[in-house]
Amino acid sequence: MGFAVPGDDESPPQTEVKKKSRIIFSPIVYYTPETRFAYGAAGSYIFRLSKDRPNDRPSSLSPIAVYTQEKQFYAQLKSLIYLKNERYQIELNLKVQDYPDKFFGIGNDNTLDDKESYTSRSVSALFTFLRKIKEGFHLGIQYDIARWDITEVKTGGVLYDGTIPGSRSGNISGLGIMLNLDTRDNIFAPTRGQWVEFSARLYHEFLGSAFNYSNLKLNVRKYIPVFSSHIIAAQLIFQDQGGTVPFNEMARIGGSYLMRGYYDGRFRDRKMAVMQLEYRVPLFWRLGMVAFAGLGNVADRWSNFDLTGMKRSLGFGFRYLFDRKEKIYVRMDFGFGGDETGFYLSIFEAF
Repeated sequence: MGFAVPGDDESPPQTEVKKKSRIIFSPIVYYTPETRFAYGAAGSYIFRLSKDRPNDRPSSLSPIAVYTQEKQFYAQLKSLIYLKNERYQIELNLKVQDYPDKFFGIGNDNTLDDKESYTSRSVSALFTFLRKIKEGFHLGIQYDIARWDITEVKTGGVLYDGTIPGSRSGNISGLGIMLNLDTRDNIFAPTRGQWVEFSARLYHEFLGSAFNYSNLKLNVRKYIPVFSSHIIAAQLIFQDQGGTVPFNEMARIGGSYLMRGYYDGRFRDRKMAVMQLEYRVPLFWRLGMVAFAGLGNVADRWSNFDLTGMKRSLGFGFRYLFDRKEKIYVRMDFGFGGDETGFYLSIFEAF
């Protein structure tokens, strides 16, 4: 989420560029309805472990630290490592945060007047290890662990009496499997191919979790080139949770990636289904434009999933090609979600 702009010089031949490691450092300025303006710094070490395979996907180590106008702070380290000619893939996401936020309740029926403020301090880690089964297809394990404390809540609010799971403090520890199919031509801004990810994790006291529940998630993305350089991007997400799920771990709609226009977590529950479409058009130089739409909802059980009351999201945005070598875009989106609107200034495509 940075805006240090590389020069306009033409890139060297692709084979020569991709043999070299790169360090990117940038100040951060972005905006979302949840944070308002946010400021910080980010870096990324991009490299390829196999020097004799310059067209392999790049590995990366990416730290970031951010403070926002809403007095939110978080620091994060993301790593994505490809080993043995992309045969193995290791991902690690570490995060600490002190985060004032808004809670609207659980379920698919609330209003903006229902929001109440709370603050959570947390530390979390998500570890994924995948092995290539065949070209584009990976299978592996995933471990998720987190600890949080709710330090401030609204007096007399829904979270105040502590009856909602996770509304005081807690920890989770979950282990599961992941299946991944990836045929995208680029990991940052694909123009063709698909990405399918299925994960199934179990959180239980025998793993050290304070809450016993299951979490199944299917995330499907498809990229279709049309005309000469226009792209249709589609995403379908299903999430199914059962058991005693902490409110801050529930499936949720909203934010800068899922149903733009709604506040992140405006609607949350144990079941979720969302479909998104985006049409991406290059304009000139490094500039582009997109139009997007989303449809989705949450429910406590699938039998209560309300197809007639699906939430709708519409919007448009602009793109600036920040990094020609890896195809990384800065994006500015305007989302409209029912009774809400959202402005988003960030980096990387939404999906």
